[in-house]
Amino acid sequence: MTLRKSTYLVLIVALICAVALAFGGGKVRKTNVHGVQWHDQFQNALAESRETGKPILLLSMFGKIDEEMPCANARTLRATLFKDPEFKRLASNDVIVAWEMVRAVPKVEIDLGDGKKVKRTVRGNAVMYLCNSEGRVVDAYPGVYTPTDFMPMVREALPLAKLSEADAIAWHEARAENAVHTATMRATMSKVALEGPILNLMGARPISGVKSRPSSNDPKVQRFERVAATVRDLSLTPMASDEVAIAVTNREIDGRSPEELGMEILKRDSKNNVTQMRSVIHLWLASEKQLPSPVEARDTVLERILKIPYKDPYFGLRDIIAPGTPF
Repeated sequence: MTLRKSTYLVLIVALICAVALAFGGGKVRKTNVHGVQWHDQFQNALAESRETGKPILLLSMFGKIDEEMPCANARTLRATLFKDPEFKRLASNDVIVAWEMVRAVPKVEIDLGDGKKVKRTVRGNAVMYLCNSEGRVVDAYPGVYTPTDFMPMVREALPLAKLSEADAIAWHEARAENAVHTATMRATMSKVALEGPILNLMGARPISGVKSRPSSNDPKVQRFERVAATVRDLSLTPMASDEVAIAVTNREIDGRSPEELGMEILKRDSKNNVTQMRSVIHLWLASEKQLPSPVEARDTVLERILKIPYKDPYFGLRDIIAPGTPF
């Protein structure tokens, strides 16, 4: 009888511990970025969203948000937009912020001798997803943005988290009808400024990224795929620094400091993301039958739109290795 009572007692204690862990007993991990606490786990952000009614702003990136060298666009966002006071108010008051690592970002280290080394990342990218309390994507913002461009755009979209899926999709359809696109849309102009010269030095070949095949007979899907096929990720092309300046700003460096050139490229990239890439996002979400989760959105956003070969173990860089060279 005593043994049976002891067994029951052990089982009851174990059950209490399991319930405590399931309902908040476990520590919720967050990462501090410029004074703002970012959830390390999307599920924890989702739980807080359901409790507070606030939407989730999820940064999906290559590398970790708090490491020295995550992907170039995540570094740019961390150094610019995430420092902005208005963004920090948004992140603290109006949304639940979280981040996720799609995979580690490739890193290149060049030993210049005499103790001097250059460390850079290549490939990778960053996308911010606005999600509702069901964990479904209601809007997306690939690439980098200035606060002036980003804040009005995200604030306009915040009410989407309260709409039904059908109404959220209809919101994007209304904007997709007037989508602006050209024969070729350039993406990731800021990233090419950081990565193009390194890829050029490595002897990497230009790659076109992931090649998409038609996936549906639905006219809305076909409309999206036609436009998404015109997106060109400049950061997949090796370029010397002066070539980058001409490709992005339409003039040579002309004595501009790295800071001046970098800010000009950032502003152009941000404006391009708002005026052109934004239309691709509207077309994509307008073509969906139901809103995707962030994981479900990866293939479309990373591969079909941004042309990032994120499933390739070598990120499209294997060609720089001489044939027969052991890995």
